[in-house]
Amino acid sequence: MEVLEFLFRAAELIAAIVGIIYIRKYRVDILIRYFVYFLCLNFLIELFGKLPYLIDKTESLSFLKNTFLARNAWLYNIYTVLGYLFYITFFKLHLFSKGFRNILNILSIIFFISSLLNLLLTDVFFKIHSFFPMIIGTLTLLISVFFYFFEMLKSEKILKFNKDLVFYIAVGALVFHLCAPPLFIFTSYYSNLISAEFVKIRMIILYSAIIFMYTCYTIGFVICIPQKKLYQKNKSY
Repeated sequence: MEVLEFLFRAAELIAAIVGIIYIRKYRVDILIRYFVYFLCLNFLIELFGKLPYLIDKTESLSFLKNTFLARNAWLYNIYTVLGYLFYITFFKLHLFSKGFRNILNILSIIFFISSLLNLLLTDVFFKIHSFFPMIIGTLTLLISVFFYFFEMLKSEKILKFNKDLVFYIAVGALVFHLCAPPLFIFTSYYSNLISAEFVKIRMIILYSAIIFMYTCYTIGFVICIPQKKLYQKNKSY
């Protein structure tokens, strides 16, 4: 399990570093830049999320045990909502259809308001990682990815899909968000039935999905580099 966690952290960091190199060396649009910044934020959030563990294990930080920093549920609840909104907006802005964009605008508003009410009107915010935003967010994200793939199939982009960075982002995000939410939901509903074996399997699936997602992002940056490089050479003439 320690090996998988290390690989997960490494895959996350590598994706962020390769992304930074990508946007610094090649001409890319603002959406890809924001995506790379989002990857960097992911890494920082994961590091900050380890703070409760450090507080519990480090004597010098024991004075924080009775503060909100001793738990990270609030951090991941906020991050879940913002993360889904980012992904949905990212794919929405890569759509050509005004109708698809309008649908995602409405769904995003519904998702944000319902998630906000869930976190404010219940007692989950500081206690547990709420599964409600995951359900609504995942459904909305799946719709946005479906719209993107649908438009790709109907356009000439399908002929060069392997050179489209957004395609790799869509595949990685799709696989992860299909795997992760059911694990959290099952844990929330059946916590009294969870065994050590389930916890181990859950972490293996979760870490594997995360590694796959960040690997897709890294592969996308690497494969799309020659295309950007050629673009720059042509601009120099």
